[in-house]
Amino acid sequence: MTHGSIGRRGLLGGGLLVGAAAAGLHSHARAEDQKGEISVAYSASYVFGVDADAVQWWGSIKQQFDAKFPGATLKLLPMDGTDVDMMTKFSLQFRSPATTPDVIQLPTTYVGQFASSNYLLPLDKYIKTDVPFWSSFPDNIRDEGRVDGQVYALVCGENNSGILYNIEILRKAGIAMPWSPKNWAEILDAARKVKSANPGVIPLWAAAGISAGTTGILQGSGALVYGSATPMMYDAGKQKWVVDSPGLREVLELYHTVYSEGLGAGTSDLFSPKAVGLPPAMMRDKRLAIALGSNWYGFTWTRVKGSRYWPTAKDEAAAAPIPTSKGQAPGMAGTLGGWSYAVARATKHPDLAWGLMNILEDTKNSIGMAIGGGFTPPGRNAATSPEFVNYAPPFTQAFAQYITIAKPLPYNGDFPVYARGLGQATGELAQHPATSVDDAIRILHDTVANQLGDASVEVVPG
Repeated sequence: MTHGSIGRRGLLGGGLLVGAAAAGLHSHARAEDQKGEISVAYSASYVFGVDADAVQWWGSIKQQFDAKFPGATLKLLPMDGTDVDMMTKFSLQFRSPATTPDVIQLPTTYVGQFASSNYLLPLDKYIKTDVPFWSSFPDNIRDEGRVDGQVYALVCGENNSGILYNIEILRKAGIAMPWSPKNWAEILDAARKVKSANPGVIPLWAAAGISAGTTGILQGSGALVYGSATPMMYDAGKQKWVVDSPGLREVLELYHTVYSEGLGAGTSDLFSPKAVGLPPAMMRDKRLAIALGSNWYGFTWTRVKGSRYWPTAKDEAAAAPIPTSKGQAPGMAGTLGGWSYAVARATKHPDLAWGLMNILEDTKNSIGMAIGGGFTPPGRNAATSPEFVNYAPPFTQAFAQYITIAKPLPYNGDFPVYARGLGQATGELAQHPATSVDDAIRILHDTVANQLGDASVEVVPG
């Protein structure tokens, strides 16, 4: 989960291996003939909103593995800390095959880095077989784990973007309900009305700065780039990063307007290490009107316990898609990210690791992961199941629709550099509203060019 602890006890996967898991063992290898030990490293205290749910869910996975592969052993390696903490530890572990887990759970934004470092096993030969869970993945979700044409990871839970808002605050500002802005000007207009009618309320949350790393782009400016006049961060044909374009200028102009007019959050919140997780509680407490946010808000509000519990959110908050800048086709935009599973290239038992991957992606287990972690399931079978759709209405249904147009960020090995540059640009606009769009563009350009070289950047003319 890229958003802090938000899940709750729900439909945690259990029972024996069925469906996709039974069909997924590669080639001629029989489950009962598989021998050896593999390990899986995963988040014990960040992905699931309730730590006990993580214990229960992963314990069920081990039970299913033991039943399917009686001659093999699965070692569970729970990891504490945030997503950044986990990836720092993985970076150390993967330096030696002796300390490398066979299978890992990781944020999708890091797949490119690990694949580029030759740490991950390509999975193409496995997904070419008749794998039911893979056939249920839409193309945009399949592409999240693809780097330079090869599949290195399988999504386990999606975070996609949208607008969430407090109905009462917007009504007080004279905005008719339901509200669904058709362009960015309408977002700004609503924020200005909120500021006028609701002194002390933050009109609009637009993530800025670098405290959240790549997640700040996933759940902030990235969705705006994809809704801009030139919806591109990376030119795959030229293998160059776009550091100046009409679309980027639209995005940075929006940020300039938000923060120069006092429509956004303060830097103490924006630059906090916990920034990603703040908006749901702020909206519940009527301190925030509108957020460029994510699908997991509805899940955190549905929790039985927790600091962001809002049992009446289904009546007091609502969601809308993020529109394109001027309402141009396709009319809405969004980013796609979340968490994935990957197999280490160093594994001594790749077929056994693939067998585990199939158990993890089984529909029932996928639903349990989604509900426990506040995700949208990657497979359409799970995402449209009554167990999932009816969990946190109306938010689950809304974001399951938005996900169809969402696009993955360019998750190759250099993306963190670009993300840092864009985060620094938005952060400068938030901290120093007098900063010009030209200056913000220069920050993005210099950050990427200085680290990756001038030949790695591209300017798209207007």
